[in-house]
Amino acid sequence: MSRQADWSRRDSAASAEIGEIPPPANPRRRKAAGKSLLKFLTTYFPDSTGLKPFSGDHKRLIADLEQIIRYGGRRINAVYRGFAKTTITENAALWAAIYGHRQFALVVGINAHASTGNIDSIKAELSDNDLLAEDFPEVCQPIRHLDGKPQRCAHQTHRGEHTHIVWRADMLVLPTIPGSVASGAIITSRPFAKARGVKYKRRDGIQARPDLVIVDDPQDEESAATRLRVNKNLSILRKGLLQTGAHTKSMAAVVNATIVAHGDMIETLLEDPAWEGVVVPMVKSWSASHDDLWMRDYAAIRRSFDRDTPGDKDRAIKAATAFYRKNRKAMDRGCVVSWKHCYGPGELSAIQHAYNKLIDDGEEAFASEYQGEPLKPGGHGPLVIDAAILAGKLSNLERGRVPKPCQWVSAYIDVHDRLLYWCIAAWAQDFAGGPIDYGTYPAQSQPYFAQATAPIAMRDVHPGMDEDAWLLAGLTATVDGLLGRVFAREDGASMRIGRLLIDAKWGQKTELVKQFCRRHAQGGSIVLPAMGIGFGATRKSFGEYRPEPGATIGLNWRLATQTGGDRVLSIDANWWKTFAATRLLLPPGTSGGWDLFGRDPRTHALFCDHMTAEEPKTVIHKESQRERVIWEWKPGRPDNHWWDCLCGAAVAGSMLGASIPGVEVKQRRRPDERPTLQQMARGA
Repeated sequence: MSRQADWSRRDSAASAEIGEIPPPANPRRRKAAGKSLLKFLTTYFPDSTGLKPFSGDHKRLIADLEQIIRYGGRRINAVYRGFAKTTITENAALWAAIYGHRQFALVVGINAHASTGNIDSIKAELSDNDLLAEDFPEVCQPIRHLDGKPQRCAHQTHRGEHTHIVWRADMLVLPTIPGSVASGAIITSRPFAKARGVKYKRRDGIQARPDLVIVDDPQDEESAATRLRVNKNLSILRKGLLQTGAHTKSMAAVVNATIVAHGDMIETLLEDPAWEGVVVPMVKSWSASHDDLWMRDYAAIRRSFDRDTPGDKDRAIKAATAFYRKNRKAMDRGCVVSWKHCYGPGELSAIQHAYNKLIDDGEEAFASEYQGEPLKPGGHGPLVIDAAILAGKLSNLERGRVPKPCQWVSAYIDVHDRLLYWCIAAWAQDFAGGPIDYGTYPAQSQPYFAQATAPIAMRDVHPGMDEDAWLLAGLTATVDGLLGRVFAREDGASMRIGRLLIDAKWGQKTELVKQFCRRHAQGGSIVLPAMGIGFGATRKSFGEYRPEPGATIGLNWRLATQTGGDRVLSIDANWWKTFAATRLLLPPGTSGGWDLFGRDPRTHALFCDHMTAEEPKTVIHKESQRERVIWEWKPGRPDNHWWDCLCGAAVAGSMLGASIPGVEVKQRRRPDERPTLQQMARGA
């Protein structure tokens, strides 16, 4: 029995002994990487920080990080998603430990899951990276000898002496090996809110405290939302984390993060002179074709897919890439990105990758996550329309049915070279109502499409004609078709379109549209050309001018005879878009609100995307203090043509008699007395 126990003890001791440590396989390689963190990252991590060549921004950040690790200091890196900042600092912590620059690294994440994820990445390199194992056998051989079994740590020996290795979920202590500068180096993790007072008592009795703190993305939208939460986070960092170190050695502190909001923790630290820092945007300068080829044409193609058709999104993405490939020289001109290797499968360049992010995620997310420049608060939050919510505002009436209270039906046509967009709306005396039908000429074969890439264009249905001819043919077919329709109201009454406006402010075709309206059988009475004007804060409204002879001024519109004899309607487009937004935002069933027809929200997916393609912003004229809401197209959003159509149809409804209760429109020179948003809501 005694012999069996003795044999067992000898066997355990033999299995615990790791044996002799071989010399480094390549001492020259190891020595070179010790002199340069950049060399270490690119040499020993071919699947992460050595996978693609670093940019100039990377090299500057890595050089600064090396200085902080060697000599101490405080560094904040506000860089974009995908910059590899987390992987760089994880591997930098390894460099600091195995070369003996730092003895105790504390890795901090926003929560326990994030912080242990950092430790897991470091442990994976130590146990699985063959290059590290070759050149740092005194560190990696004892770790590999554990064979993934942490319980072996307590018994592991080298030449009969315990290595004191620790391999826990939240901590690792590198093996104690005679002559190794990495002996006993500690790397541990903590959640951000619980990282105060971190320490570790070594086997030699020394109470070790962190001398390197790496904080990785310590905030989210919730913790950056209020000054109270921001101050709390700053207190945790300044009074907790930065005070965990000993007084005998300068602390090295590195914060990797993204600016979430103005005035958040990261922006505050960047303005703090106690910290060194840099903001690295993904895009340093935008393409010369930003507004047209990228955000209009390319974005429209990329978004022109049917959500309900499997595989159609992939088709649209490939079509957009083909468009970029064809026009790449023009689309790349003027665009400078931080890292030319930052793009994924199916993409042709980092420029395309950046625009894909902007188009898919939106300007607000891109500004924060990739540019380090969150959009400043502003605009009209109460006027922001949510497409999904709007699609659910349904009247349950079939397409083309007029709600019972409505007295008038109007329409508007938005003119383009490939398609004509149209919208028909019904209105009650108090401006309740909304769209009862909409569509395009020619009609399309798929439910989701873009004007620039629609499968069927006017030239396709009018072959052999030039542009003017097919536009006139399209206008004739659309107008005659709309005016020929008879609409049934809920109570059985028959109704027709009483006023139809046609967009005449389009490129070089203004005179063509005027000519069409002038020569149409209903021209001047029902059919009129219209031109939207973007009134800003510097311009007086129609009501502030004395009307010229023969002009009619209504609710932020003016009908007047222009040179050449054409009667043309001018519209304050920004005011009418604000008015339309207030009505669309009213809850379903609210008096005066605008609802959509039908019972299935999916029917209106594209229409609602048009309704949300623009955003409002407030501008104030310094001299007059005149305040206006202006509407701007949001980059990356789909077309806005039905949005223009609905607003134009509302103007036509005003001409027919719909009005805002309590708001009188006077035709005399006076200060601006436009109805306010509150009056619009009360009038509703």
